[in-house]
Amino acid sequence: MFEFVYELFDLKMLLVTAFLGAIYAYSTWTHSHWSKLGISSPSPPVPLFGHAMPSMLGQMHFMDVLHNLYKDLGDQRFGGIYTMRTPQLLVKDPELIGHILIKDFNNFTDRGLYAGTHTNPLNNNIFFTRGERWKTMRQKLSPTFTANKLKYMNEQVKECSDGLLSTIGKNLDDDAGRIEIREMMAKYSTDVIGSCAFGLKLDAINDPDSEFRKHGKTVFQPSLRSKIRVAIIFMQPSLLSIFRVHHYSHRTIRFFHDAFQQTIEYREKHNEDRKDFVQHLMKAREDLVLNPNLKPEEKFTEMDIVANAYILFIAGFETVSTSMSFCMYELALRKDVQDKVRKEILEVKAKYNGQMNSECLNELHYMGMVIKETLRKYPPLVTLNRVVTKPYVIPGTQIKLKIGTKIVVPVHAIHYDPKYYSDPEAFEPDRFSDENIHNIQPNTYMPFGDGPRFCIGKRFAEFEMKMALSEVLTNYEVMACDKTQIPIKYVIGSFVNIPESVWLKFRKINT
Repeated sequence: MFEFVYELFDLKMLLVTAFLGAIYAYSTWTHSHWSKLGISSPSPPVPLFGHAMPSMLGQMHFMDVLHNLYKDLGDQRFGGIYTMRTPQLLVKDPELIGHILIKDFNNFTDRGLYAGTHTNPLNNNIFFTRGERWKTMRQKLSPTFTANKLKYMNEQVKECSDGLLSTIGKNLDDDAGRIEIREMMAKYSTDVIGSCAFGLKLDAINDPDSEFRKHGKTVFQPSLRSKIRVAIIFMQPSLLSIFRVHHYSHRTIRFFHDAFQQTIEYREKHNEDRKDFVQHLMKAREDLVLNPNLKPEEKFTEMDIVANAYILFIAGFETVSTSMSFCMYELALRKDVQDKVRKEILEVKAKYNGQMNSECLNELHYMGMVIKETLRKYPPLVTLNRVVTKPYVIPGTQIKLKIGTKIVVPVHAIHYDPKYYSDPEAFEPDRFSDENIHNIQPNTYMPFGDGPRFCIGKRFAEFEMKMALSEVLTNYEVMACDKTQIPIKYVIGSFVNIPESVWLKFRKINT
């Protein structure tokens, strides 16, 4: 009897040991990838988590994890890291970054980010798409953001800026002039994108129940679903399709699909032609979806067009509004810089009889420096991602990277490297003055990326930021208050730089 129990116990122990051994083998199977290529890692990877454990457990923002790995690599040009089970090449050397993003772009044409478009159709957009389909859509959408096209959006953006000023004024008496501006700026940006992209007057700035704002927020707010999804992507992406872990809810997909379709139907019915993003998407729809002469592999779907309207909306409101919040935060802490910006604004306004348009905004040179320094300290994306699409030998080495190798450019860490920016924690717009800008080494300033996959919305984002800042700083002085977080704390779990809150005090300027 006892012998049977012992044998059963031994069998169970054997099975448990085998099971644990299998899990360990699975979780570390890829962790010898870089050593086999002769590429060193900053530290030994942790089973299952690789180098991402502090981030995956919610202990640290991923940008801080990368920053630490960047420093641990010392003077090495690059190093091998692991996000969960996924090997990634962390590139530090600006010259090599230039090869990857620009000179040798044909070997790195795609971002290499898992999109899962079958279960997440809104991901089938210009940010995620690959190869020829990306090139085709990029060519269709790029003309939207020329300087000439921005002129047609002056009135729409100005109207939204007026709404922002009105809302600030209404909130002055509620909390002794203290306002949480991140959410307010997000609503302002929602209105701008709604007007300029969809041709809709959303008034999210005054509507706490705005559907556009509600659905937009779900993308960047960390949730259990998003954490599980990220973990699966870096462990075994195929499981996403099996378990159907969606990035967006079906309700969000349906909402943006219907909103875009209604806009198209209205314009077609009323023969309305506006020089905005939707009009370019409608032209793309004619050429790529409705064109009967296309081969099957060349055709796009209606949802592909909707997905590109969606990515403009998402990129336009969250990243721009967050950047504006960071900018106003820095101006609140640096009165000398704020006063200098305000002086420039008033001088330009006086020159143009109090009007602000794209031509006037181009003359705000110091504000441009302030925005550039804001984007250095707070780049919207903390990394740039690429994947090897053709075999590539790293210049100056014999190391050959295979197709599918993931590349990470740690933008935030590079922006804070004292080798490239003295006293990187300090907010110093003069880094970008005409006298100093030549000191900035190529491929060390990349808030909008670089190369052919450079952000097409850069010019529009700067236009939107300048318009809002011009109106706010003309009418209000911005200061820190007792609710201001110094230094700023970030939302852990987000893949972009999002502050927990940005509380500032506003005081009306009597003019």
